[in-house]
Amino acid sequence: MNKPASNTRLAVQILVFLLVTLPISAQNKLPNIVIIYADDLGYGDLSSYGGDIPTPNIDRIGKEGIRFTDFYVSAPVCTPSRFSLLTGRYPQRSQHDLTKALMPLHENYLDSSETTLAEYLKTKGYVTALFGKWHLGAKNENDSPMQHGFDIFTGFKPGCIDYFTHVYGSLGPNWFVNGKPAEEKGYSTELITRHATEFLDEVKSNSTPFLLYLPYNAPHFGKTDPDDVRDHTVALSVTKYEGYPVMNSLQAPPAYMQKFAYIKDPYRRTYTAMVASLDDQVGVLLDKLEKDDLLENTIIWFISDNGGYSESYYGHASNGGLRGEKATLWEGGIRVPALMMWKSRVQPNQTVDSPICNVDLLPTLASIIGFKDQLRPTLVDGLDIGSVLFKGKKLSRSIFWQYGNQTALRHDDWKLVDGKELYNLREDRNETTDVAESHPKLVRQLRRESDRIAEKLGEP
Repeated sequence: MNKPASNTRLAVQILVFLLVTLPISAQNKLPNIVIIYADDLGYGDLSSYGGDIPTPNIDRIGKEGIRFTDFYVSAPVCTPSRFSLLTGRYPQRSQHDLTKALMPLHENYLDSSETTLAEYLKTKGYVTALFGKWHLGAKNENDSPMQHGFDIFTGFKPGCIDYFTHVYGSLGPNWFVNGKPAEEKGYSTELITRHATEFLDEVKSNSTPFLLYLPYNAPHFGKTDPDDVRDHTVALSVTKYEGYPVMNSLQAPPAYMQKFAYIKDPYRRTYTAMVASLDDQVGVLLDKLEKDDLLENTIIWFISDNGGYSESYYGHASNGGLRGEKATLWEGGIRVPALMMWKSRVQPNQTVDSPICNVDLLPTLASIIGFKDQLRPTLVDGLDIGSVLFKGKKLSRSIFWQYGNQTALRHDDWKLVDGKELYNLREDRNETTDVAESHPKLVRQLRRESDRIAEKLGEP
């Protein structure tokens, strides 16, 4: 159990030794970056978004920085959302069709020509680490974050695993430490944090900036082997994948299950326990950064990768009344909780209602860190939102979605769904009233804009 962790520490020590030999101008005062990417967390699940799950640690990020009310992801499922976060591009641009959630035996993968945030940051002297879920290619041995700019990778490659045994159903183990298959004991949410704090121990003593990407699997359902079900596991469904029995399951540590014993619905109770566990681990991370005097100059983002299951799988998540859920282009599938802080630069207690998207992180960080000249504007779909973060300005922009046969376009307060339904999101956030008939000219305008973007994304 301890050997993999010591290997991680050794790898970080070697990297830090090499990087501190960079010219001091390449290291000095550049901010550290922490991106916490929750998995299937609903818009209405955090207490700061009106939810009934106590999440004081995650909420702290917004209290000491910005809470976004209209933050979107580029797709309503895991893989394309992660592609966009790391590349600043819509998933329709991906070389190997990363437009839907990858399964373990799919051959799709992130191409070496697609430059990630980690690769850009390494040109500026950053140490880069990913602890958690990859989900951008898993079938081949070379499909790894360490082929795409991450110096350290500990976690798992497919979309989900059992939280306790770290298997993908009956397909077997899927856990890596420093890029190598490994066996570790523990609840995966806590393991991810433990490796992250060990990483911080190694980088805190020097001035080398770091990217810490934490794509937790919580609170996405686990993937349990039906023949090896641990205590505190609630089954959502039992099925087969390519002939292998698998169970979709909600799983939480015993102490958290006891804490929420008053919740009668077993699915909501277990999910609540999973979210509360995640919140506590975010608290461990924030406390560690603060104790090590790293918090002041660290940019921290907390984002969900897509909406939650508020209807399917017993409706265990809450999207806060938004229409739809994961895998739909209604607001419940693509509008997500998002909070950001940078204590030395961003004013606290802000609420931002401009439409922001996860494709915006990369170009924004490019401007802050200084690698903007490396971006090819024709292939980056996000915007630099520095004026929103630092000056409180409003954005006027369009955001486009295409998922399967569904399409959507948001332009300012208006949203066009499937080219025909129109909603005013400022007045009707839950998309209850289609006003297309009373605004035919606007429908035509938005349809043209949607078609224009779709055509642009289809160009080689």
